[in-house]
Amino acid sequence: MRCTITTSGVSVWLSARDTYGWAHKSGAAWPCSFLSDRRVGASFDSDGLADLTIDGGRGDQECPSDELSACIADHLADRLPTDHPCYGAVVGQFLPA
Repeated sequence: MRCTITTSGVSVWLSARDTYGWAHKSGAAWPCSFLSDRRVGASFDSDGLADLTIDGGRGDQECPSDELSACIADHLADRLPTDHPCYGAVVGQFLPA
């Protein structure tokens, strides 16, 4: 995984290995994962998703939003500071209460 965090946004790039590992992790697997073994690039601002690419396409594939949100939130939970303007839209709303 690679990510770039700016003062007003965050971008993340997940390799096919990243998404496969996420979808098949022990105790929290997504057995019918759409994202498993796919490359994902996503950019966010404080309003949420600003740009999405899956396997080099422009996000035109039918990716389940709950799976995309969970995958991105899991990958960025330890990297994105809680006081960042994007935290609530990208990570915070998906954490257990």
